[in-house]
Amino acid sequence: VVQLTVRHGMPAFISSIASGAYILMGCFAITICVFILNDVLNLLNLLVRIKSFGFYSTIVAIALSLILSMAAFINFATFLNIKEVNIKVPNLPVPSLRVIELADLHINAITKPADINAIFDKVDGLKPDMIVFVGDIIDIDINKNDEFLNYGFAKLHAPYGIFAVTGNHEYFLGAEPFYEMFGKLGVKVLDDENVLVKNTINVAGINDKSWRNDKKIEQALAVDKRYPTLFLSHRPETFNFAGKYADIIQLSGHTHAGQIPPVWIVRKFFMQYNYGIYKIGKSILYITSGTRLWGPPMRLFSTSEIAVITLERE
Repeated sequence: VVQLTVRHGMPAFISSIASGAYILMGCFAITICVFILNDVLNLLNLLVRIKSFGFYSTIVAIALSLILSMAAFINFATFLNIKEVNIKVPNLPVPSLRVIELADLHINAITKPADINAIFDKVDGLKPDMIVFVGDIIDIDINKNDEFLNYGFAKLHAPYGIFAVTGNHEYFLGAEPFYEMFGKLGVKVLDDENVLVKNTINVAGINDKSWRNDKKIEQALAVDKRYPTLFLSHRPETFNFAGKYADIIQLSGHTHAGQIPPVWIVRKFFMQYNYGIYKIGKSILYITSGTRLWGPPMRLFSTSEIAVITLERE
């Protein structure tokens, strides 16, 4: 994977080159997958020997690559799904809690502030009780000179609070800007810890460096078990360990639901976790497809989403 290094204040033509490079990366990835399939079909054709099959299959492969690439580009540019997820919670003290999960915003130097503001306007209109950021929010430092205000973070409000955990991208340039930005906004960044919110629900979270650390997960989940526990972890794989310490509702991101082939193929068919709801015992995991995405502004077979997790008293 090539990480394009871009910075604020770059000339417009360089920003255009960076955007074009990401799109070419996505088109190339889709085209490679289509032509691998084409090669498999041509090998099978050796058994039946259809005349001119190779020529016509190549024409179809070129056309299909163009169509799928354009569809992936339009899909991301057009659709932001409001994904409603209802989860029954046995010991919830209130009738319901409406939690907005945001993940994988991947704000970088070519992200338009207007795009993020539009997302946050939709979040505000959903009237959340709680908002959680589950990592990979910023790929660059937007804390300098309070630049994050341009993106609309300050317009987010929720009576039960706003919470966050780091993702792997927060550490590419150092996580300090992430902590400082949310500190200024009054957002609680959970660093291998938990808080009891209004004697209603535990909110626990781990930073991304702790996702394989069993002791850190145990530390984060040292909760009051009289109340339900919402566990924030950027990576869904922590679900395999976290359920040992408490019955949890885990919210994760990171996977982007595969985003585009070949990653979509690998995550869908060969990885334990990709997208949606998973259960182990009494614990539940929801993996969002991501509010935006990384790299190519393209999605195939999935949409970006704002996840609305409604916890309902059983």
